[in-house]
Amino acid sequence: MSTSTRSSAGSISTLASETARRSRAFQIGLACCIINTILGAGQPVITRWGALHLDPLLFCTGSVAFAALFTIALLLYTGELSLVFDRRYSARLFGVAFAGTVMTSLTVTYGLTRIGAVAGVLLMQTEPVYSLILSTIFVGERPSARQMLATATILVGIGSVFAGGGSFSPLWASAIIFATPLFWQTSHVIGLKLMPPLTPTAIIGGRFIYAAIVLSAMLLVFRRESLVQLADPVSLGVILGTGFFIYFLGGLTWYGAIKRLSLAWTTALVIPGIPILSILFAVMFLGERATTREVVGILISVSGVLALVLGADPHRKQPASEAAEAIHEPLI
Repeated sequence: MSTSTRSSAGSISTLASETARRSRAFQIGLACCIINTILGAGQPVITRWGALHLDPLLFCTGSVAFAALFTIALLLYTGELSLVFDRRYSARLFGVAFAGTVMTSLTVTYGLTRIGAVAGVLLMQTEPVYSLILSTIFVGERPSARQMLATATILVGIGSVFAGGGSFSPLWASAIIFATPLFWQTSHVIGLKLMPPLTPTAIIGGRFIYAAIVLSAMLLVFRRESLVQLADPVSLGVILGTGFFIYFLGGLTWYGAIKRLSLAWTTALVIPGIPILSILFAVMFLGERATTREVVGILISVSGVLALVLGADPHRKQPASEAAEAIHEPLI
């Protein structure tokens, strides 16, 4: 066989191997997206239940603490636990934990003590608004006309419900949920720059371990008396289930998806399904009824999100190029 023939055969083999690798990455990423959508839709519903039936700080802390225990077990299995406390990464992992879990779990849980799950879902459609702000300030990108129009569409959807009154009352509860995606955005801008060298498992571990430490300290200082609620098997079961499914498995599937797929494409798949499923779950499990105005507002906002991300390449780009499009995992 001539040198040119061998070179050609090698190129074909390399191309086939790369195609197979990308195909497998897409399949795994797609599966992670589907699981994450279902879990993300359940987040406002189960958080609303916990906020109404348990002490909010106990619910936050217990859920994150269980998630931390699950990730510690997984990190021991993978041999990555030491990376969570490695000085090269610990400060940034703490930043991910504080912004992405401590602040978001508190804002969503306390916000949902006063407003319904459906209204909460609508308020959390503000991801791309904060993404646009962060990319403009920290990445130096100039927003395109399409981005501006899509962002305005999202705000019109939320504003159309706000104008009707009722759904977003009291305003303080709506305001802290409205701000939640900003913390998600911040945490994922930090997290993307750590992946690689860190794996999704290590980032999730650092996020929950550091968050559990902070929230546990807050609970012991401010709400120690609420610990007696853990004696109720139902309450303990809800907290345990939230920690495993909503926090641990939800976070793992999100990072597993964005490790293999582009953030924009992942968001295009996940975002539309979450509010629709959330409304269904809220009706089934909480007895809530979405008003026509709320449904229309959600559909308008989702159309704005889709306008930003449809047409994106599903395969993951380099981390630096993705920082500007860092749209949160739709989870606490």
